[in-house]
Amino acid sequence: MKSLFLVILSLFLGNQLFSQGIERKVLRGIIVVDSFDVENISVHNISSNVGAKTDIDGKFSIRARATDTLFFEGYSFVSQKYILTQKDFWKEELEIRLHVKITELDELFITPYTLSGNLTEDTKRIQVYGDGFAVIDAKKIMHYEDDVRTGAPVNTAMPTILAPNGSNFNFLAIGAGLVSLFIKPSLSKSHSKRVYEERRIKSLQSKSYSDHLFERFSHNFFVETLKLKNEDIPMFISFSELNVYELSPLLKPENELKLIEYLIQKAAEFKKQNQKE
Repeated sequence: MKSLFLVILSLFLGNQLFSQGIERKVLRGIIVVDSFDVENISVHNISSNVGAKTDIDGKFSIRARATDTLFFEGYSFVSQKYILTQKDFWKEELEIRLHVKITELDELFITPYTLSGNLTEDTKRIQVYGDGFAVIDAKKIMHYEDDVRTGAPVNTAMPTILAPNGSNFNFLAIGAGLVSLFIKPSLSKSHSKRVYEERRIKSLQSKSYSDHLFERFSHNFFVETLKLKNEDIPMFISFSELNVYELSPLLKPENELKLIEYLIQKAAEFKKQNQKE
């Protein structure tokens, strides 16, 4: 048992020393959330004590390596840790999904014994707990209507012992006040995906078709795999060019084989066309 423990310990220490010897490289990523506000989210590499901020599209870049721990933190989002693996560096962009914080409000208690019937005084005396209720004006959500027969205030909506002397609450105003607390409403998952795809398309448009190809394939790929002559490569790229909407799905890491198949097919068509000419 002792020898087995020593073997396991040596393997663990060996892996630690090996990972520490690997140089950190730039890791590119994007924050995906059900919200438009993805700018200035903090990205901190706990392992190397370096940090970064996301841009207006939620993108970030930070130097890291496998086994490093990244910490994501934003005012409106639940903080999250993520331990990097080697596969994360094979991706075009590391996608990190954060969850929007839900604001919870404390309870508000009003009893018939805490109200006097004088609205001006009652609205001053009502105790409101929780910072979120600061946006609700109690004076605006309480109102009464005069009874034309007696001149006394009566509740024309729903009489109740909770409001002495006929004063009543405007529940629509209460609802509007509560809704206003959620300054950044959550979006549906489908809408979030559409927003992310629009940002991705915008990013892809910043580079040419040839730039995207040469980022993914070496010169040998065109010569040895596609069997193209050096002087024909620029013409082939022009021949096989796709618009950004057709190219976008093929540039995803999981579709790399489909991109290769497409280029092989276009290379065959290109050589066939040159033979005819």
